[in-house]
Amino acid sequence: MDFVLESIVLHLRENKKKITKLSDMRDLFSDEEAVSETLRHHNPVIYEVYIHESDGRGALSYALTRLYPGDIAGEYYMTKGHFHEREVGEVYIGLSGRGLVLMQNREGDTKKDLLSPGSIIHVPSTYGHRTVNTGSEDLVFLSVYPSNAGHDYSLGRTAFPTVRKTAKSTDL
Repeated sequence: MDFVLESIVLHLRENKKKITKLSDMRDLFSDEEAVSETLRHHNPVIYEVYIHESDGRGALSYALTRLYPGDIAGEYYMTKGHFHEREVGEVYIGLSGRGLVLMQNREGDTKKDLLSPGSIIHVPSTYGHRTVNTGSEDLVFLSVYPSNAGHDYSLGRTAFPTVRKTAKSTDL
C-alpha cells in the first residue's frame, strides 16, 4: 500500500549533531592516494547526523542523516557503517535522495536495498550496515533503533563491497 504525502515537516528533538569529514574516514575509501590528494586541498563533509537518544527500558532512539553526494576516485560517499553491540534490528526511512543500504553479517552474507523517498528498510539484528549515496543530491533518511543497541564502527574498508560510479549510470 502506498501513501502519498505532499510534504512532511519533521520536528526532531536533537540531543547532538555529529559531522563526519573525509579525514574521519580516510581508511574506508579504497584509493588511499586519491583520499590524500583530496585532503591536501580540502576536507569535505561527507555526512552529518542529528541524533536524539532516549533512556530507559525499551526506549528507542532516532537519527536523521544527511549524506552528501560525491565520490573519491569514483567511489561514492558513504557512511562509516557499523554493527550493533547487541543483536537488535534497525529501521531506515528514506526521505530524499537516492542510495543503497549495504548489509553484511559476520559470516559474510550480504544484502542491499534501495533507499529512496518513502522506502522503509529493515536491517536484521545480526547485520552490519552502511549507507551509500548513489545520486546527485543529498541522501536524507531517518533511522530508528533500540537505545541500548550500541554501535561498533571498527568494520574497516573490507567489511562491505565498494560501490563505484559506472559508465552507464550515476544513479543505481
